[in-house]
Amino acid sequence: MASIASISVKRAWLWRARMFARHRLACVGLVGIISITLLSLLGPIMLDASLQRVNLDQMFSAPSVTYPLGTDQLGRDLLWRIMAGGQTSLWVGLVATVLATTIGCGYGVVSAMHAGPTDRFMMQLLDAILAVPVLLLVIVVQAVGDSSLLKVILTIGFASWMGTARMVRTECLRLLQSTFIQAAIVAGASSWRIVFSHLLPNTLGPLTVVVTIGIGQAVLLEATLSFLNLGVPSALPSWGNLMGNGMSAVLGGAWWTIVFPGLMIVTTVLCINLVGDGLRDMISPRQRDGC
Repeated sequence: MASIASISVKRAWLWRARMFARHRLACVGLVGIISITLLSLLGPIMLDASLQRVNLDQMFSAPSVTYPLGTDQLGRDLLWRIMAGGQTSLWVGLVATVLATTIGCGYGVVSAMHAGPTDRFMMQLLDAILAVPVLLLVIVVQAVGDSSLLKVILTIGFASWMGTARMVRTECLRLLQSTFIQAAIVAGASSWRIVFSHLLPNTLGPLTVVVTIGIGQAVLLEATLSFLNLGVPSALPSWGNLMGNGMSAVLGGAWWTIVFPGLMIVTTVLCINLVGDGLRDMISPRQRDGC
């Protein structure tokens, strides 16, 4: 029986992988994300480290053979800094989304498992939190105290868990009415076993889509904060920092200082969203067909 079950699970995942492969835009997005990640990780190592040094003689140099994407306000190679900034932006997006997902899963599961007054109170509290604009909340928190990478991650994570919590609660309430979970309850399964053996594994599909989209939103939020000089410290390059630093130079003709970092943000978020669409169609093909 166990071997038959494992075979059926493998066939299901193989079928889902084929569904994803048929989504051409999702495959393009996946290739794009992998390429951007590899460039961000390996690019600064492969390029000459001297390109990051201050060179006032090369301030705002236009794109050329020596500097393919030009230089910034301190004469540093913009290509090197964009790839190094990708490490910061992607790291913030990933870790902040993992934090938000963990908080949201815990909140949603607790709310679904305690139907009644507790559930109603938790949902009313969630609605009250959602009434506050996320960007406004993040800006207020970031404006207080010194800026740091950890603070940015924690701020974005604690401000982005609400949608995940609502989705997890809805899925758990649906699953709690299913036959196999009702049978587990009748058999005397503990609440911990129900949560970790039945509820969370069966919410993994839609949760994957939410996490994927959440990474793109976190990257955008970090870029917005850094552009406003409320994000990561200026000593750490990030795409938002690069755009913020180059904004004053655009009027002087140094368009490359803001165009290329902006293109990286747009391309990354677009690729992430394409992958999210492919995962959604892979997990719930009926939604794609409008059923």
